[in-house]
Amino acid sequence: MPDTPEYLAGIRQHLEGRDPMELQRQSMDVLAELVSNASGERLTARPSKDKWSVGEILAHLAEDEIATAWRYRQMVEHTGIELAGFDQDLWARLGQYGSRTPHESLELFRLLRAANLRFLEELTPAQWECFGIHAERGRISVRDLAGHMAGHDTNHIEQIRRILR
Repeated sequence: MPDTPEYLAGIRQHLEGRDPMELQRQSMDVLAELVSNASGERLTARPSKDKWSVGEILAHLAEDEIATAWRYRQMVEHTGIELAGFDQDLWARLGQYGSRTPHESLELFRLLRAANLRFLEELTPAQWECFGIHAERGRISVRDLAGHMAGHDTNHIEQIRRILR
C-alpha cells in the first residue's frame, strides 16, 4: 500500500527542528531502553488483531533498514536510479515477523543502522544530494531518505511506547 500524504506529513513533523542523523543514532538506544524491562509476552502480544506487536515492529525496522541500506548505496552509485517500494505486510508474512525473537530483531536493526550511519558519515556533500526516483514518493535524495528514516523511527518508537503503556 503506498504511503499516504497524511503519513508522510507525520513523518516530516517528527523531524521539525531536529537533526536526522542524531535521531537515527538515538533510535537504537531508545528502542533498547523501551524493551529492556518488558516481558516476552508484552513484546509479542498484538494490541489488536490488525496491529503489529512490539516484536513485529522491531522486525519491520530491521528489514526496512536492509532496504534502506540498498537504496542509499544505489543512489550514490547510480544517481537517478529507480527505487521500488515494498509491501510491508507481505514482508511481515514472508519474514514471519511474529515468530521472531524481539531482542534478535533489535540487534539486527542495531547492526544494520550502525553500518548505515558509518556509510552516511563518510559521504561528501555531493553524495548527500545523489537521488533515486522512488515508486511512491518520487524524487528522493540520500539526505531526504536519511530524514525519512529518522521520522520513521520516531513514528514507530511512539507506537511502541503506546503499546507498552
